[in-house]
Order: sequence, then structure tokens, then C-alpha cells
Amino acid sequence: MCGLEPMNSWNDMFTAMPNTTVHRYSSIYEHPSEIDLWSGGVSERPMAGSMLGPTFACIIAMQLSKNRRGDRFWYELPNQPSSFTPQQLAEIKKVKLSRIMCDNTDLIDSLQIYPMVLPDHIINPRVPCKAGIIPRMDLNKWTDFPLPNVESAPVVSNFADDFDVFFKRK
Repeated sequence: MCGLEPMNSWNDMFTAMPNTTVHRYSSIYEHPSEIDLWSGGVSERPMAGSMLGPTFACIIAMQLSKNRRGDRFWYELPNQPSSFTPQQLAEIKKVKLSRIMCDNTDLIDSLQIYPMVLPDHIINPRVPCKAGIIPRMDLNKWTDFPLPNVESAPVVSNFADDFDVFFKRK
């Protein structure tokens, strides 16, 4: 499914899990294929830069991909009445969580560029919110366009009269 090697023997599992975990599984199960998905997935060593092992990383990536392709309102989906223009998408993609936090929180004057990662003077420095280092969205990319001529629905002139007619009151 994701190009992961099948675990056909206990020896195959030593590359994916700590030795003690493999030994425990081998004392409980006769074959690696009997291990429950959840138990095996949380037992895998995390991939580099991740909190997930290869199995759960694969499952989550596949689900996200299916959600994106199957959701007609996904913001990147082209050729829909609600689709963003390429210029609008470029603006959306340059926004960082740090900019959202700076713009919407009164108590923050400076923040690291990637706020969910610990600050580091070289890789992820704290910067002043007003310094212009964290990009802002150019809202000029969203302009109002005249709507095509569409017959508008009748306007309710007197709501009370319409209400009475609806309930057949006179």
C-alpha cells in the first residue's frame, strides 16, 4: 500500500520496533500478522522528524489525500464556482500560524516563525510581530466582481401579511 516491507517473521520486525517489543509480541502471538494494527502501529519507531511510525504515517497521509480529492469545497480544488484564483491561493499559502497569532493576540509582541516548534536562534528565531519578517496576506487579491445578471427572488414587502397568508389567517 505504501511500499512498506511486509513483516513475515519476527526477525523482520527488529528493523521497525525496539527489540523488547518484538520479544513481547513473539511471546503473545504465533506470527507477526496476528498483531493488531493499533498495537503494532504505536509500537513502531517514529520516522525521522515525526511522532509516527511508517504505518500510521502512511494511513494518515492516504486519508488526507482522499479527503482533499473527495471534498468539493477543498480550498485548492480548481474549476469550481467557489474556487480561489491562483493569486489568492498564493496568498493563502504564504500565511503562517505565527502571523495569525501575531495579528489576533494582544499579548504577543514577538514569536518564533514556526510557533509550534521550540525557538532556536538559528533555525526558528523569535522575531517581532511588527518587523515584517513574518509575511502578511495581501487582501487586495480578493476584489469584488459584479455578479452575472440573475433574476432576484421576490422581495417580501410586508412580512406580517405574508405570515398571515402562509397560515391562512385573515
